[in-house]
Amino acid sequence: MKNNRLMKNLGKATVAAALLATGVSPVLAATENKTEVKSNKTAAESSSKKTSPSESSKASSSSEASKSSSSVASSSSKKAAKKSAKKSTKKAAKKSAKKAAKKSTKKAAKKSTKKATKKVAKKATKKSTKNTKKAAKTTKKSTKKAAKDTKKAAKTTKKSTKKAAKNTKKAAKTTNKSTKKASAKSTSASSTSSAK
Repeated sequence: MKNNRLMKNLGKATVAAALLATGVSPVLAATENKTEVKSNKTAAESSSKKTSPSESSKASSSSEASKSSSSVASSSSKKAAKKSAKKSTKKAAKKSAKKAAKKSTKKAAKKSTKKATKKVAKKATKKSTKNTKKAAKTTKKSTKKAAKDTKKAAKTTKKSTKKAAKNTKKAAKTTNKSTKKASAKSTSASSTSSAK
């Protein structure tokens, strides 16, 4: 219903426009024959029908043009955004990679230094332990020798002391013997003198 009304109004407007264009006033046209109005009406309708597709085509072409321009604009903006995103991603990745490489290099250097220090310390400790063991062995050897020498000296001293004691005993025995002999001699001499 609404479409029919619109079509009728459109027809009337186009008829009035056509009449104005030909120079005939609408009032005069209304007083004219109905058949003429009808014929004019149908002619106007056909003309409106003819013009409406062209207008619609124009509208569609303009809409298509706007659509294509918007699509071009959106695609270009998309492209620019993509390019920018790619660039920023690349930059970020490069920065992250650089940072990671620096970190790993630092870590590796620290690890190798630690390893080298540990190795040197281990070697030094091993050498020190070896030297300590050697010194302890030498000390043990010298202590053993000193103990042996002390034992030997003690044995020699004991021997010499024993010998000295034996000699002292012998000397005492000899002295005792001599004293006994001297006493016997003096006794015999006194007896001889008393007999006289």
